[in-house]
Amino acid sequence: MSTPIRFADLPQSRWPNGAGRRADIVAGPMGDDGKPEWLVSWAWLEGNAPFSDYTGHDRTITLVSGVAFALDFGEAAPPLVLDSPFRPTPFDGGLAAACLLPAGNCLVLNAMSRRGRWRHRVTTVTSRVTLPAVEGERVIVVLRGRCARAGVMLNPRDALRTTEAIQLAAASDCLLAVMQFEPTAA
Repeated sequence: MSTPIRFADLPQSRWPNGAGRRADIVAGPMGDDGKPEWLVSWAWLEGNAPFSDYTGHDRTITLVSGVAFALDFGEAAPPLVLDSPFRPTPFDGGLAAACLLPAGNCLVLNAMSRRGRWRHRVTTVTSRVTLPAVEGERVIVVLRGRCARAGVMLNPRDALRTTEAIQLAAASDCLLAVMQFEPTAA
């Protein structure tokens, strides 16, 4: 089954630490700590601010709009500088990270999964790629352009949740983020 998710319909909320705003696209079941087992969300980076603590989660962040941002992990790890759009970048969600915006606001796409229970990977593909059926969960987000699935048009920032084998028809220069979530062996 495929479920389209419209960007315009997503409710916005504050980050868990209150320092920014986000719009969750889809989330897995909640863990004992009140955080989802896996999550796909948008985040608006609108000022220098600390990132929320997601200890025990692996995160992947993708710059979608804006010039650049950096994540400063202090002494714990080298900083990450994201200055190329549409390049998924993984990091440990438990590292204390300060987000720095040297050139203005940014919009990012986040994927997170609870380490030891789920694993995820994020790739970018054109809509001309056939995606096989999956065992876990898959979320496809339109980063650029437009595409269609079974007569339903997906615009930039719209998403599709599906486990089916899928071929999307490109309506224009289309780039997709494909997030695959798989449960790990117990």
